Amino acid sequence: MIIDRRACMGALGAFGLSAFLPARAQGKALRILVGYAPGGAADLVARAVGEGLRDAGYTVLVENRPGAAGRLATDALLAAPTDGQTLMFAPQGNLTLYPHLYKSVKFDPLKDVAGVGTATTMGFALAVGAQSPARTLQAFLELAKKQPTMASFGTPGAGTAMHFLGTMLAREAQVPLTHVPYKGGAAAVTDAIGGNLPAVITTTPNLLPMHRSGRLRILAVSDANPHPALPEVPTLRSLGFTDLSLSETFALFVRAGTPAPLVSQLNQALAAALASPKVLTVLEKAEFTPLSTTATELDKRIQTEHAAWGRIVKAVGYTPEE
Repeated sequence: MIIDRRACMGALGAFGLSAFLPARAQGKALRILVGYAPGGAADLVARAVGEGLRDAGYTVLVENRPGAAGRLATDALLAAPTDGQTLMFAPQGNLTLYPHLYKSVKFDPLKDVAGVGTATTMGFALAVGAQSPARTLQAFLELAKKQPTMASFGTPGAGTAMHFLGTMLAREAQVPLTHVPYKGGAAAVTDAIGGNLPAVITTTPNLLPMHRSGRLRILAVSDANPHPALPEVPTLRSLGFTDLSLSETFALFVRAGTPAPLVSQLNQALAAALASPKVLTVLEKAEFTPLSTTATELDKRIQTEHAAWGRIVKAVGYTPEE
């Protein structure tokens, strides 16, 4: 089930965060592995969650293991004991998409890793620079058909969900869009603002500040429903691209084989942290939508999306890398 945020906040205010946790959880040390550099989206959310867990009585160390698209953190998790003290904070796509993209992935995400619970969710968006004549997605696609120099889109990198979103959009719209991979979303956004890139597809939180300031124009979002901060912007689904409803979720994971009571205890602590006003303030300021689920629900999400990405990668014809 998804936890009611307002109900949890009211209860927390009355009884305090620790009231929701078993007594044995208090004072336990946790190491949270993050496969990305400090300062990025995953790191920001992981540290906010870590603060919430500290309020619950845990001693928390957030450890960055950047490199190999997050796989170094996964390797460290799988080398740790199954005592519930080492966790990995990662995008869900690391377990559902990446195994289909890299031959060097040696672990089975459905057998070697277990979910603790989700923390936040976010969608993707396609945006153009303020100088672009395209005011709608359809206008951008028509422009791309007529002018090859306008028929490209940038993303944070090859093999990302955003890469596949753009590729699927090109296929469904029957427009020959060219993918331009960047080493991170910031550079792609900068080029779109400067008029050096016709369009950019990245996470919605990364685009919202520029959209609000008028430096970029978001034309469509990949969320299943209209984004709360962008009620005037259509979803890809509403524009007729029914298969292009994609989102990314940040979640906590442990090594498979971790005792179920420990996973349940960690899930309770995570849910309580996500209901903390202090944590919510950080997440909402950064435009992330809190999402709290059970460990079982997260495991089911991983299984479903792993299968879905397998079909998508095959349909697109992507060649796995080493």
